[in-house]
Amino acid sequence: MDYQQRNAGFPGRSAAFPGLSDGGTQGQSSEQPTAAPETGSGQFSWSGVVPPQLEEIAMRGNGFVLALWGGAAVAVGALLPFIYNVQETVAGTPFATGSVITAGSRFISLLFGLLLAGLALWTRYRPAFRRRIAIASLVVSLLGFAGYCLFTLTGLADVTIQTYNGPTQYSWDPSVGAPLSIGGCAACAIAAIVMLRTPAASETR
Repeated sequence: MDYQQRNAGFPGRSAAFPGLSDGGTQGQSSEQPTAAPETGSGQFSWSGVVPPQLEEIAMRGNGFVLALWGGAAVAVGALLPFIYNVQETVAGTPFATGSVITAGSRFISLLFGLLLAGLALWTRYRPAFRRRIAIASLVVSLLGFAGYCLFTLTGLADVTIQTYNGPTQYSWDPSVGAPLSIGGCAACAIAAIVMLRTPAASETR
């Protein structure tokens, strides 16, 4: 009894040192690291990656608005002057020539822009297939982006084609239609990524 009373005046190690257990080892903290803040609707956030103004534009309608305007930009770019200063060089002699963009090429580019805009509208009215449509839009827009960039860079770097006059070198400079189409494809690709990272309205219910 006397022994217990003497021990009562000396608290255990856990009381004197809160970080240590009675066995002398440091106790594990029960607190878990706080998770990164998320938006209340579960939306994908570009914070820290792009400026807030661009993030706001990309997130409008969960990517729908950006995809629609991107497809419209490609379609309008097909109707505007695509390249200029087209030159043909034969045997070291350069001279101006007509545009290498035919009416058929412009029509195909117009249909391509309408396809991108149509995919954006399809995600709006068929939310059940939104993920599949977004994947298809991402693939198509990346292919278009690569194609328009390759065509533009080919003209800037000069391309040599075998014609009836022998090796003929062509060069051209991009006009307003080319960067508009490139930017439209890039916008559709970004919008598709936003759609893939953001749950549809039917998935959040």
